[in-house]
Amino acid sequence: MCRMVFPAIIMLIGAAAAPASAQAGELLARFAGTWSCKGSFASNGAPIAADVFMQSDERSGALIVRHDDIPPGAYHALEVWTANKSGTGARAAISDKYSGMRWFESPGWVGSTLTWTRLENGLAAEQFAYEFKGDTLQVTWSIMRDGAMRLGDTLACRRI
Repeated sequence: MCRMVFPAIIMLIGAAAAPASAQAGELLARFAGTWSCKGSFASNGAPIAADVFMQSDERSGALIVRHDDIPPGAYHALEVWTANKSGTGARAAISDKYSGMRWFESPGWVGSTLTWTRLENGLAAEQFAYEFKGDTLQVTWSIMRDGAMRLGDTLACRRI
């Protein structure tokens, strides 16, 4: 059974062993749906836009995420978010044609932010942070460059 010692993210996307609680449903409802996103690249200020679709997969207990850039953007990713069954927090797999399959981990919620980190040789190499700001979901992508985590892009998403 899922125990309350796990962060809220477990209740959000993983607690398949326990009956879904009203609290878990409310948390999942924050992500589930279709999001229209607009933002820019940090390096040059160029605009970007994407549609992000998030859906609970009740049979696996995972959250399925599809990120599709709007042309001229070319990024398309399929993500699976789930509880980390071998420890605390959560894990995510992200697949896209540029980087292949990448594995991320999250300790869970920190305030209103859920951050996914990909490690290389024990050091942070890439991060996606999802932060709720009122009715907006802000998504930031950062990557390690020249020994420091650098902002790659930011999206402000609204549910449609």
